[in-house]
Amino acid sequence: METIQGFITRIPIEYKDEFVRNIYKENLFRLLVCASLMIIAETVIYLFFLDRIFNTGHIVLSIIIFNVVSLPLLYVAYKHIDGYRTELVQLLQCVYLTGMLLLAASIGVVAQNEFVSINPYVIAVFAIAAIMINPPIENMVMLIFVYAAFFYALPYYQANNDVVVVLRINAFIMNVLAWVLSRFVFRMKVVQFLDKKIIEAKNSELIDMTNRDAMTFLFNHNNCYLKLGEEIERAKRIGYPMCVIFMDIDDFKQINDLHGHQAGDEVIIEIARILKDTCRSTDILCRYGGEEFAIIIPDTSLKDATSLAERIRININNTKFFNGAHVTVSGGISEFTGESVEELIRKADLQLYKAKCNGKNRFETDYSSHST
Repeated sequence: METIQGFITRIPIEYKDEFVRNIYKENLFRLLVCASLMIIAETVIYLFFLDRIFNTGHIVLSIIIFNVVSLPLLYVAYKHIDGYRTELVQLLQCVYLTGMLLLAASIGVVAQNEFVSINPYVIAVFAIAAIMINPPIENMVMLIFVYAAFFYALPYYQANNDVVVVLRINAFIMNVLAWVLSRFVFRMKVVQFLDKKIIEAKNSELIDMTNRDAMTFLFNHNNCYLKLGEEIERAKRIGYPMCVIFMDIDDFKQINDLHGHQAGDEVIIEIARILKDTCRSTDILCRYGGEEFAIIIPDTSLKDATSLAERIRININNTKFFNGAHVTVSGGISEFTGESVEELIRKADLQLYKAKCNGKNRFETDYSSHST
């Protein structure tokens, strides 16, 4: 038999807490609706049909009181579920469902002297199985507990031993069927949740593909501006330093002319790989256009950005490209000091122009240059 752990661990660990909270929040909403309806329905029965419910009037009154007390607790848990531990919400739900099952079973047991039926108990068992999204083991423990109470209480109200045996067997079968139903309901919810996550992941991939360059999978030109704008706003708000590296491949036109555009594409792809390997995961890598690249470096001073640029330059300079070809890059580094997106890129582009004029294979800043 599969355990609750078996059902839960089929959900990727990063989704586990979200799934558990989702099902308990959905359950709490359903319990709120059920508790409200129970208060109304049982109150009507108690006020207008008391003479037709045999000697169970005190149980009907208990159901009303139980739901009146439970309703505000369920409402508070539902409204503030994110602030409570999952175990606490789970306990509240189990207490409510167990209480309702015991009360439903009590109606069937107490009325045995006048009406041989356990219909209220069976209806409650199947209603919970169909409506609530409970892990199978949790449901099993609850059903066994209530059935045990029903099993031992029944002979005190039903004198006919044959009837007791039949009702016990019927109740057992109904509990097993209800558990099987609850298991299907829970598994269906798991599948539905995972399907939703797969669709969300695919949609996220599609969105990400539109934001990235098809060749290098770096952010494209448009998203370079968007990401830089976001980092500028964050730098203003938090007050940390931020730099931008703007670089391109030296003599790239000659590579295309002498070796073909396919060789040029291979160079661009390889340089993108070197950038990914050299930069931090928090750095934002962009293919600005053609052979031009931009690197947005959050929470980094000009000195550290210059060190990173030098590592990039050395790694590219030491890499053997197609047929052992030697490729170099030049770039400019600018530090954010309150400029707009366009102004910051313009500053870095100006330093890139200086690097080209000063012999290439180098990075320039407002204060220093770094070259072979």
